[in-house]
Amino acid sequence: MAQPPHPLATLAQILTTPSQKDGLPSDVEADLRVVGCMMIQEAGIMLELPQSTIATAQVLLNRFYYVSSMLSFGVNDISISALYLSSKLNETPVRLRDLINTYIFLVARINHLLSLHADQPLASPSTASSSKSASKPWGDEPEPWRIGLGNGQSTAKGKDKAEDQDGIWKGFRFEVPGFHDEVFWDWKDVIVGSEMQILKRLGFNMQVDLPYSHVINYCKILDLVFEPDVAQTCWSILNDALLTPLYAIHQPHTLACASILLSTRLLRIPLPKDWWILFDVEWDDIWSCAGTIMRLWHDWGLGPLRDAGAARGPKSRRDEPREAVHVVWEKAIPGREARWRRAWILSQGRKVVRKWVEGRDKS
Repeated sequence: MAQPPHPLATLAQILTTPSQKDGLPSDVEADLRVVGCMMIQEAGIMLELPQSTIATAQVLLNRFYYVSSMLSFGVNDISISALYLSSKLNETPVRLRDLINTYIFLVARINHLLSLHADQPLASPSTASSSKSASKPWGDEPEPWRIGLGNGQSTAKGKDKAEDQDGIWKGFRFEVPGFHDEVFWDWKDVIVGSEMQILKRLGFNMQVDLPYSHVINYCKILDLVFEPDVAQTCWSILNDALLTPLYAIHQPHTLACASILLSTRLLRIPLPKDWWILFDVEWDDIWSCAGTIMRLWHDWGLGPLRDAGAARGPKSRRDEPREAVHVVWEKAIPGREARWRRAWILSQGRKVVRKWVEGRDKS
């Protein structure tokens, strides 16, 4: 029996989502989608779940908000329920208590950040990793969006690390709830109810096709597997794309081609003319996907892979001082942090979103 097609949002759903019909601006909705997917990603990492399970949950969340409004279903409620449902679909079971404790911890960290004075910066270049990692082969770039999530350990070293711990996280304490605490049963009821809503509103169609296998095959066809960092960069770009609705809008092979386009541009590797025709993809679709991912990098501080292709570039670029990068970063911090704070607050529940929309309409 043939595999059912990968379900996508319709044009009408994309142009006007249920949340926008209820008065939520499109940019705020996009930020809340990002926050929900970040929560799934960080919880999945802490629970040591496979990437396929995490990605499936993120896709389900984005699909859900094309048929439901954020004024009716809270982002945190749907994100934890989507991850729990995904663990069943991918046969990677997770204890419900472990999942709830992880989410309570992540929410507590975000609430701690929100309790800080608005003038206190939440991120700076000192929080960036000074070495390349498996998920970020381009290395020395700040990752501020993980400030409120993660495992609680600053990636800075030496004096910077001590200052970071004494500054942002000073006074933060967390205690695991007891077995009979009411908060656990409240979260359990939320997960059971939200999981049922996801299944019902998506018509029990849980088919999710991920582009990871496509991108590896396409790299082989284009002779890119022997180019350094190409496959890993494509993989990382696809992971970043999970924070956007792209997986609910485009087919997996289109996303795979978009990741190849971005990675080769950033690494300055030429591609054959009209190469996308080999994979039955339209150029406009690839360009649109690439623009959405780059907008995510800009809005959330993920940043373009600024120095990914430095080794291939001219000497003047290769020797550009990192101080200049930090100056640009610091100028962009205030606007981004205000955006993070707003999204973190609105992700707490549907009542918060509804109250914010009502206050905005009155003003």
